[in-house]
Amino acid sequence: MKISIITPTYNRSSWLEKILSCIIKQNITGLDLEYLVVDNNSTDNTKSVIEKYININPHKNLEIKYILEPEQGINSARNRGIEECKGEYIVFLDDDITLNENYFIEYAQAFEKYKDCSIFGATTKCMQPQFKMPPWLAVKGPYVRTMIISSLELGWENKIINFADVSLIPHGGNMAAKKTLFKRYGMFRTDLGLKGNKLLPGSEYELFLRFSEFEKSWVYVANAIAYHPIKKEQATKYYFRRRLYNVGRVTYRIHKFESKRRF
Repeated sequence: MKISIITPTYNRSSWLEKILSCIIKQNITGLDLEYLVVDNNSTDNTKSVIEKYININPHKNLEIKYILEPEQGINSARNRGIEECKGEYIVFLDDDITLNENYFIEYAQAFEKYKDCSIFGATTKCMQPQFKMPPWLAVKGPYVRTMIISSLELGWENKIINFADVSLIPHGGNMAAKKTLFKRYGMFRTDLGLKGNKLLPGSEYELFLRFSEFEKSWVYVANAIAYHPIKKEQATKYYFRRRLYNVGRVTYRIHKFESKRRF
């Protein structure tokens, strides 16, 4: 079983270096992996960072590839990775996360155990920020906004989750699927998703909403843990309002309900 990993990236080479360092330190005994880092037309030193880790990669069963996708947008980069990859399963990782040591082992075991399932998601924890969080921004509890505070913790055992609960879907930066799904039901929508510095989140929600018409459940992989940072520039009311405003825009595009007024 070959597993492909896809990370789209744009002008975040310092974060990218952390995940690449994490990838080559993984316990991947017995696995067959390829890691595709899709450069979304970055203007920083992203390419040289990736090439550095291609050269120092110690694993014979892990191939690291650099791919350039000039069309701006995280979903254009993801789709390019899907077209280029050779794996039966695809794991999608954001460029700013870090992983626990047995991350890919946990996913591979879940793929083997739940062969009838095609969609997977795993535990995503918030990294402790290196700054004082504002009191109005909830990290846990009923007021947390997962569009900003990226976390998913559903216990310490693998389980099947029904798509009927639309509030429980895999986190976009730590999810996996069989490659065949994209051939059957379509790729990521390129009119949605982050594009450079433009905030249009929610493309994963649209993807899983579309897939859920055919796939009724997904598998939660408890111990494939990713740690996601909260960045200082995101812990502001300006960013909070701007991002949630665009969540509303994306929701309207997905559900196409009739609007009574326009602001």
